[in-house]
Amino acid sequence: MIVGRRRMLLGSVSLGLAACTSAPGAKHSSVKLAVAQMASVNGDVVGNLERAKPLVADAARQGADLVVFPEFMPSGYDLSTASWDSGERNIGATTMWLQVMAQRHGLYIGTSFLEARGEDFYNTFALAGPTGDIGFVRKQTPAGAEAFFFRGEDNPHIIETRLGRIGVVICQENYRCFAANLMAEGKPDFILAPHSFPDVSATGGLPSPPGTHVAGWYARRFGVPVAMVNKTGAWSTPVIGGSTATGVFPGQSAIVGADGKTLALLGKEAGCAVAVAPLDQASRIAEPAR
Repeated sequence: MIVGRRRMLLGSVSLGLAACTSAPGAKHSSVKLAVAQMASVNGDVVGNLERAKPLVADAARQGADLVVFPEFMPSGYDLSTASWDSGERNIGATTMWLQVMAQRHGLYIGTSFLEARGEDFYNTFALAGPTGDIGFVRKQTPAGAEAFFFRGEDNPHIIETRLGRIGVVICQENYRCFAANLMAEGKPDFILAPHSFPDVSATGGLPSPPGTHVAGWYARRFGVPVAMVNKTGAWSTPVIGGSTATGVFPGQSAIVGADGKTLALLGKEAGCAVAVAPLDQASRIAEPAR
C-alpha cells in the first residue's frame, strides 16, 4: 500500500485518536516510572524496536509500572522525505510491538512513531498497557523543519489509564504555552515528556537542555511527577537545501518528583532508570496556566 508516495510498514487497521480503552482505576499513592534512553538508527524501525527490548526487560525487572522511550524511537529522527518510508498505520509495527511487550512484561510502554493516515503523516505517541489497551496523543506543533514532513493536530494530550490520567507533551511542545495550558486543563496525575532533541551547538545551533530543566518546571508548576526522556548517540540527517545537519543526542533523561527534586537521572549512555514517584493530590494546582 502506498501512502504519501512512500512505502509503509506493517498495519492496515485505523483506530484514530483515542484514550486507552481500559477504564481508569482507583487513585494510586505512587507510580514507579522508568525512562529508557537509547540511540535510534534512522529508518530502521524493526532494528530499533529489537534493540529496545532489553530496556523494557530491565524496567520490568526493576518493577516499573510504566516505561517511556524517546520521541521517534522506532524510526529515528530523519528530516527528509526518506522519513516517510518509516510511516505506519496506528495499528502497525510499533503499536503491535508496544502491545506485545506491555502484555509480556506486565507494564505500560510508550513512544512516538510516524503515523501514516491517508495522505498525511503525524508524530503520534502511543501508550500500550498490560491488558491490551492503547491510547494515542498526536504532536500538535511540529518544530521547525518537521512541518515539511508531518502535520500537527489539536488534541487534549491526556491518556486515561488504570495508573491514572497521564499527560503527554512531546519534545519542543514542552517549551510552548499551549502545552502548559493543556496540562492545567487536563489535570494529569503525572506527565511524560518524550524528546528527540539533539545538541547541535558544535555546528552553530542550539544546545539541548538537560532533562531536569524542563521536567522540573512542569513538576513544580503542576505538582505532579514528570518523566522526561531523550535519545543518546550521534545524529545526522539530510535537510532541505541539500545540506546535512549533524549533532549528538545528550541523553540526560530524568524522573522528577512533584516537588521538583530529581529522583533519577541518566548520563549520556544508553540505559534505563527507575524511580518511585509519589502522587500527592494536595500538591496539585487548580487554575489554568494562562
